[in-house]
Amino acid sequence: MNETEELALYQEALRAERTAILHWDLKTDLVYGESSLNGIFPIKLKNKKYSDFLLNSLKLHPNDRKFFISFIDFIRNPHKEFSGKSSETVIEYRVMEDNGEYRWFHVRYIVHFEKEWPRYVVILLRNTDSEHRKNDELRQKAERDSLTGLYNKGYVKELIQKALAVPETKKALLVLDMDGFKKINDNLGHLFGDAVISDMALTLTEVFSGADILGRVGGDEFVVCIREAEDREQINALCEKLRSMLRRSFKYGDGKILNVSGSIGIVMSPEYGTQYDELFGYADTALYEAKQRGRDMHVFYTKEIQAGQRKKTEENEVMQERQALLANPVEFIFRMLYETGDARITVETLLALFAKYFMVQRVVIYQQKDGQWVCWFEWHAGDTLPVAVAHEGNVFACINANFQKGIYGNFSECPDTAKLEGSLAQLFSERNIHAFLHAGIMNGERRIGFVGFDDCRASRVWTKREHEVLKTFADVLGTFLMDQMRYDMVRKGYWHLQGILNAMLRKIWVTSTKDGKVLYMNAATRKELGAPENGDEKTCYKVVTDSNRPCIRCKFSKLRGDCPVGKRLKHEATAKNLTPLPVPWKGEPGGNLFIDDN
Repeated sequence: MNETEELALYQEALRAERTAILHWDLKTDLVYGESSLNGIFPIKLKNKKYSDFLLNSLKLHPNDRKFFISFIDFIRNPHKEFSGKSSETVIEYRVMEDNGEYRWFHVRYIVHFEKEWPRYVVILLRNTDSEHRKNDELRQKAERDSLTGLYNKGYVKELIQKALAVPETKKALLVLDMDGFKKINDNLGHLFGDAVISDMALTLTEVFSGADILGRVGGDEFVVCIREAEDREQINALCEKLRSMLRRSFKYGDGKILNVSGSIGIVMSPEYGTQYDELFGYADTALYEAKQRGRDMHVFYTKEIQAGQRKKTEENEVMQERQALLANPVEFIFRMLYETGDARITVETLLALFAKYFMVQRVVIYQQKDGQWVCWFEWHAGDTLPVAVAHEGNVFACINANFQKGIYGNFSECPDTAKLEGSLAQLFSERNIHAFLHAGIMNGERRIGFVGFDDCRASRVWTKREHEVLKTFADVLGTFLMDQMRYDMVRKGYWHLQGILNAMLRKIWVTSTKDGKVLYMNAATRKELGAPENGDEKTCYKVVTDSNRPCIRCKFSKLRGDCPVGKRLKHEATAKNLTPLPVPWKGEPGGNLFIDDN
């Protein structure tokens, strides 16, 4: 192969990578190698002065033009620091095509100097538009709600929190939903309900400005942050307009009419705070008040509302959920872990829930890392000290040194810190900690972390049930909290759930609602069946016999009714009257989760 053929092959390889190499002679201001741009760059150079082409002929995005102005200035002047050397500059920029669309390009300018003067530039230009579009698409999927196109629950929270953090600005946070939306789903179907939600999202984009932040937080519930909220009358006018546009009437059945409307709860910031979670709760309280007053209303949050009927309703809900938690903590915690797709969010949610259910003001998780005790997660009420202050020094030392093995497990507890010896009582009083209960996270006999409560309002006697639930909490969370790498696995599927379930002493298994196929067995179940601990969860014959082929006695390749393992588990569930918990599992349309407490 001669040099010409080698060069042609080299250029073909570059073209396949949508890359071109050009030579820019700074003496003549001309670029050579334009043929390599074919199929990569949309505009012909036509032997123009290249600096003039960049500044005047190329339809650059306004945000990218300033770079080329500074770069042309750079190559027209001497630079002693680069004398006899070369300098590299890299930029990604956008060029408008004739159809008005911008395309992305990545360019590397290698400037070669003769003494201190730039003499020529090697240009490596690559078309990266398809990569940018794929990245934009992935980002859209991560940030946007698939049904409405508005920001999803997680990302809208992040955006609003950033907006709330801007000082010396007034914001309004709105939480709204559709009155009577359940009747739409019940009478007209879920597809029709999805269409109503999509229409509701479009209505929001019509009413509010492009500067405001709009998101869907679940079902028919939406959140809006008005960035410029100086005028309350303007907010009233926007809400009136929105409610007017949300009023709908739908016919169904034999001439029946279904009327729906919208209710809105509003809270002002910074008047009532600057934290999203806190403000969202206030706006949700105002939304509840709007419902109580007759619906199709918008209500501004006030402290009087918080102290009124909403408080009584919340107390009833807390007591009901607390009873459900105390009745079956394993199922409750599992359901919370399952319903949340992100481990970190799962833990934060559980901490807040446990604080509410047990009526404590601080919940913390500590981990021993590199010989040091580190607070891994915390939740504290808005009027209490953060753990870094509350547990500093001798307070933490006292809690950590007080762990003892008892009938409930490994605990550090104090029902009344005023009875502690010496100066500790005064120190705990200053930190406003009147009682504490912490459960050790154990690795065999070694304590590698702990989970616990602080009561910052009054002393209390910790009950047996609270010990049991907190111990369960420690066991479940400790399984996956102690290894930060588990978070990456959580995003890929069910690893965190399997790790948690495998650590449970109770027998737990999942079967398919479609054909009874055994979808999962935890370590305790496999041990009962004499199965290897590292079995493949996808097939029961792999779990039980460590074989890649079905059992000889299995008559169906899809493990239908005659599977001996499935029969045994089904018989055990029936005999013990176990209630299945419906869950989807690894792509299956549905599964039944069984928890054997015996």
